[in-house]
Amino acid sequence: MNKHLLMLALCLLTSITICGQCRYCKSYEDFLEDKWESLDTVFCKEQSKGHAFMWGYSNITMKTGDKNLDKRINYSVFAVMQGKALYVNSYNLRFEKLRFGKGFSKAARIGENDLLVVNKLVGKEAQNEQPGATGAAIVGGMLFGIAGAAIAGGIVAGVTANKQLKGKVCYLLTSGADEKGRYDITLFEDQMMDKLLLSRDLIDLHNAYYAEKDKNKRRLASRILPILMEAGIIEAEE
Repeated sequence: MNKHLLMLALCLLTSITICGQCRYCKSYEDFLEDKWESLDTVFCKEQSKGHAFMWGYSNITMKTGDKNLDKRINYSVFAVMQGKALYVNSYNLRFEKLRFGKGFSKAARIGENDLLVVNKLVGKEAQNEQPGATGAAIVGGMLFGIAGAAIAGGIVAGVTANKQLKGKVCYLLTSGADEKGRYDITLFEDQMMDKLLLSRDLIDLHNAYYAEKDKNKRRLASRILPILMEAGIIEAEE
């Protein structure tokens, strides 16, 4: 894996975008069946005080200029697509019966039926730990790999901590909503990475993943995303 790909994996979107010809779907089932409804324009706005736009924030909001449509999008729809960028509505996501709150999370499709969703760590463990982050440094509002983001023999090594990515982890969404419209998601951990990499005989990437001995650091999005991209399991947005 070269430095360009590593940077791309960590920078997927580093600016707020406004995109015409967007679309949305109402449910997970509609997403799987590619049933979308068109939107002329969606303003994708990240509500934090920071300027970096990164995977893992749940306070990304979508605005169309139509208040009724905005309310439906931010509370009812399952996902919004802008070009190849996919945003899953966090409002109805649940992990260990806890909600993420209003907004959208960045997501990527894995295989035919699964979605990788990136957001903050919630649940019982989040109450007791503040995971260190492996990520990149922000310089002039952009993400750049720095010392420690070494590539050894084409394998991803560790990257330097960044407070903006601290605590961002990956989840898997694998099924539809319950009777109340809520989607239960699962924390992406070692056994999931094992299945994805070993089923493809990607032993080098598997070894690179486990080169990090701290389990809490292994599951950080800043470590998982570049490996999944190098494996061709998720695609970078063009």
